[in-house]
Amino acid sequence: MKAIVVSELGGPEKLVLREHQLEEVKDTQVLIRTIRSSVNFADIQTVAGKYPAPPMPFVPGLDTFGEIVAVGSGIDRSWLGRRVVAFCDTGGYAQYCLASQGLFFGVDDTLDPDQAGACPLLLGTCYGLLTRATKAGPDTTIAVHAAAGGIGTTAIQMALALGATNIVGIVSSAAKSAIVSDLGARCVVAPAGSSYSEAVIDAAGTKIDIVLNSVAGATIAEDLEMLAPFGTLVTFGMASGTPGVAHSNQLHRSSRTVAGYSFGHLRQMRPQEVAPIMTPALALLNSGQIRMVIDSVFGLDAAPNSHVRLASRQSIGKVLLAP
Repeated sequence: MKAIVVSELGGPEKLVLREHQLEEVKDTQVLIRTIRSSVNFADIQTVAGKYPAPPMPFVPGLDTFGEIVAVGSGIDRSWLGRRVVAFCDTGGYAQYCLASQGLFFGVDDTLDPDQAGACPLLLGTCYGLLTRATKAGPDTTIAVHAAAGGIGTTAIQMALALGATNIVGIVSSAAKSAIVSDLGARCVVAPAGSSYSEAVIDAAGTKIDIVLNSVAGATIAEDLEMLAPFGTLVTFGMASGTPGVAHSNQLHRSSRTVAGYSFGHLRQMRPQEVAPIMTPALALLNSGQIRMVIDSVFGLDAAPNSHVRLASRQSIGKVLLAP
């Protein structure tokens, strides 16, 4: 099969399209013919060596959408021919990939391929953030960093579906404000500098109960300035490349919480908990309460360009590959 193979760490130029031998299907795995594969910031960080990487050479890609074309002996053969979204055992940047039992989920044949390809990691992460790491609801005021990105655009819609109404989107440029407003954010803040907490409080009309932070670095200090008593700041990424710092005396005096969350870690350590997250999250997509925002779709041969696009901070919504 053709796949994007990484033989040495570095930038997008290390994504090389070539023939690659896929592993044999194990008893509890399925073989998926890829229709769309998701491009995630974690892929960029892994290829760059900033996140732990599999032994080289490896195929990147965390999640995918496609058709099951073979099943292991422990999988019901009724799955053959079904379209699924899945979290990959082998990288999704390929014409075929493997996924394990409990980590693939059937979708309706009428679901748009781009919607299906964009949804697995976004839905799982956002539902986990808003129902497990925190509890979003009608009385919560929520601020979302990188609100025009794949996670941000999904988190806004999911928060609305869970009953929240006072949502503030934080974006890197004013050009991204319109899409965030259209998705249902009450207000959007595009900071001109590194300080934004006062602008967010002014926009929301109150301090913030839940902050979703995938940036970290200096943003943690700013977020604590706007976090309400009993509020929760969830850090689930480090796009800035720098860890943030919170001091205990900023928390216990006001009963505030800083929480870490990784849907990837949950999939690895507690795979049995993935289905209880994905089932209700997929129901929100199927009902039309959430729609994936698609930025662009690249062919497999243009995978390096997909990483350039995502890293540019110009993308709005999800970047995909179509092998």
